[in-house]
Amino acid sequence: MTADALSSRPFVRGWLVVGVALFGISTGPAAFGLASMGLVSSPLSAEFGWSMSQISGAVSLMMLATAACMPIAGKMVDKWGPRRVLLPSILVLAATFLLAPFIRNYAQFLTFYIAIGTVAVGTNSVAYMRILSSWFDRRRGLAIGVAGSGTGLGFAYVPLLSAALVAQFGWRGCYIGLGCILLFVTLPLVFFIMKETPQDVGLAVDGGIPSETAEPPQGGSSLSEALRSRDFWVLLAVFVGLAFALYGLMPHLVPLLASRGMGEAAAASIASLFGLAAFGGRLLIGFLLDKFDARRIALIFFSLSAIGLFALTLSLPYWAFVVAAILLGGSLGAEVDMLAYLISRYFGLKAFSQIFSVMFSAVLMAMGTAPLIFGIVFDRTGSYSSILALCAPICLVAIGLVLLLRPYGAKARGAALSST
Repeated sequence: MTADALSSRPFVRGWLVVGVALFGISTGPAAFGLASMGLVSSPLSAEFGWSMSQISGAVSLMMLATAACMPIAGKMVDKWGPRRVLLPSILVLAATFLLAPFIRNYAQFLTFYIAIGTVAVGTNSVAYMRILSSWFDRRRGLAIGVAGSGTGLGFAYVPLLSAALVAQFGWRGCYIGLGCILLFVTLPLVFFIMKETPQDVGLAVDGGIPSETAEPPQGGSSLSEALRSRDFWVLLAVFVGLAFALYGLMPHLVPLLASRGMGEAAAASIASLFGLAAFGGRLLIGFLLDKFDARRIALIFFSLSAIGLFALTLSLPYWAFVVAAILLGGSLGAEVDMLAYLISRYFGLKAFSQIFSVMFSAVLMAMGTAPLIFGIVFDRTGSYSSILALCAPICLVAIGLVLLLRPYGAKARGAALSST
């Protein structure tokens, strides 16, 4: 069989790896730790007398702990390999959920969520993105987009699953159920299917013909070299700014629309569209990244964010807010997937996990603090107008910064070696 014929065959094993990454990310701390909170908060409050601010404070600590520990996890992934970090982290996360029913006081509850953000930090997307970048080159954007949508998938099914578990077994049964999924589903799938490189199972990148001398593409920049690059700081500023604007808006979208006189049901339906658009946006962005220069795609989607944010500052009819929610949700898919893709193209795979984790840590800080700032502004002004007036220009600045990024070259996309 010729090389062209073999390379054109469906890369079944590679896409199976993508599917496992999709499911693994859907069972990570973001989905299991956050999406289940709304279902266990009322039972916890009823049993222990904790306020909602106390319970939600645990989530804030989890996100801050994750942001602090993410660079450490990235360094471990580059030094020891993704599987050596991912597998123990999944086991630790499962054990954490299985031990949650023994919580007896608020200090233990805080410890539970801090543990998710620290010792289980390796279950976040860093290791998965590193593996996918080794398996794919020509279709890397789509692979990352599909797997990255796992967070949206988790936010879709975890609330339904948690509601059923809480109704049947209480909050303790909910945490046990989530822990069992990690232990008996996620862990075996990752162990048996998620190999670090296609060469580990006798394959080649993108499904090409393996060579006896072929090695996984490991070229690129070190973290220190990346820190001295203008492109690093441009990417950091772009994605931190977007994370602040979009993730600050997410939890406030329904009250924002309600403040405009919209009914609760109508506002909730628009918020749902926001989430569905985010899921679809990840897939669309991933597909487009393999076809066109990522900088052009960024310009388009960041422009959509600016239009959507600007629309929310105006008094518009219902259909216009629906369009704004779709524009904003669709561009939300860029915050992790496009960042991971661009890092792999600009800096290669040599220190991919370290560079990605440092940037994603800063993005997490913006995600964690933005909703609080949105809330403070609303409490002091009685309106979201001033904070939205700030966020729309942030998107415009992001568009301008993208123009400062240098081309990553034709060889960086669709070539055998993903380094420039």
